[in-house]
Amino acid sequence: MNASQRLFLALLISIEIAVTKSVTLNLTLFGMFFILLLCQRIKFKRLGFYIAVSILPTLGTFWSFYLFGIGGAFERMHTGMIMGSRIMLFVFVSAWLTNSVTPSVLLHSLQQNLKLSPTFIYGLLAALNFVPRFKDAFKSIQASANMRGQSLSWYQPTIYFKALIQAINWSETVAMAMTAHGFQEGASRSSFKRYPYKKSGFAVIAAALFATVVLLNFSQY
Repeated sequence: MNASQRLFLALLISIEIAVTKSVTLNLTLFGMFFILLLCQRIKFKRLGFYIAVSILPTLGTFWSFYLFGIGGAFERMHTGMIMGSRIMLFVFVSAWLTNSVTPSVLLHSLQQNLKLSPTFIYGLLAALNFVPRFKDAFKSIQASANMRGQSLSWYQPTIYFKALIQAINWSETVAMAMTAHGFQEGASRSSFKRYPYKKSGFAVIAAALFATVVLLNFSQY
């Protein structure tokens, strides 16, 4: 599967999870994506981070529906397990997607496969590339304030206002650079690398959806 097809699969499974009520399906899909993450040779530290991020909202959601839900104890426990397992599954579906493709590859693939505006895609890429520079900008602004005898903390609006001014200057620089490289809105552009759809990718998507439907029909819990 190419990057766009991976995104389609993640979205379709997420929608299916959101509209169905099956603990068996949720746990089966969770196990599948957990194994897929291991096959991607993900670092155990990063895997532990995903588990830590998902465990608190999962437990909180389960106990909320179990303690304050409607119906008997079994119905409330079933609803809590459905909602709790959904959250953990959403986290691991997203983890599988983000670890299998980079943001740059995904955006270029979507631009080619869905015929999105190159201006929009390159604007997103520029914003992603500016994220590390924002961190350096915050440190530079704080250091400059300390040299003048001022202390700027992360919760003060002043530091964000100064960073916003730098972001505006960066956006003007990016616009000038794109114009200098012959980038024009609506003009046809060539691609350094192509990301075509793969027939095998659509076969995997169809097989995965068919398997979830079959499992959903035969699962009783």
